[in-house]
Amino acid sequence: MNLDSFSHGQIKSKIWLAENIEKYLCNNIVVLGSWYNLTAFILKTRGYKGSILGIDIDPSVKEIANKICNTWYIQGEVENITGDATNIPLTHEVVINCSSEHMTTKWFDNVQQGSLVCIQSSNIIDNNDPWYVTNPSPTITSFVEKYNLSKTLFCDTLRIQYDNWGYDRYMLIGIK
Repeated sequence: MNLDSFSHGQIKSKIWLAENIEKYLCNNIVVLGSWYNLTAFILKTRGYKGSILGIDIDPSVKEIANKICNTWYIQGEVENITGDATNIPLTHEVVINCSSEHMTTKWFDNVQQGSLVCIQSSNIIDNNDPWYVTNPSPTITSFVEKYNLSKTLFCDTLRIQYDNWGYDRYMLIGIK
């Protein structure tokens, strides 16, 4: 298990996501690049009642995601599957992608028109270990320009700062 999934920046950005998307949520959510699906864990512990599907391309994360979300997995409210988001039709009411810097924008083409979309990225441009950024967004403007939304509900930057280093986390919520 990669404990970086519980790092300060990971958790802070997912709580920020939950705080800003909760008022828009509908009955079924898909989380792309879900990793250990801490997004589902945080949304569920904050009281979200609908179903959440986590999709990640790495088959080794599914079992851990199911254990982290065990309460809701057993109740049938959270499901985690292995899959490639660029090849799956996304017909869910809500599509969340906190990993957009790690995949091409092709997944966005699979999102159904009218869906609520929440996308996160950062200004980190390092494609080496441990970042593996393959789709960088050096500015929030470059990030927003990648995703053609019919309506923007939220767009902002969260600064993640440490003693002598930091980065900006971007988030866009809107209707495709």
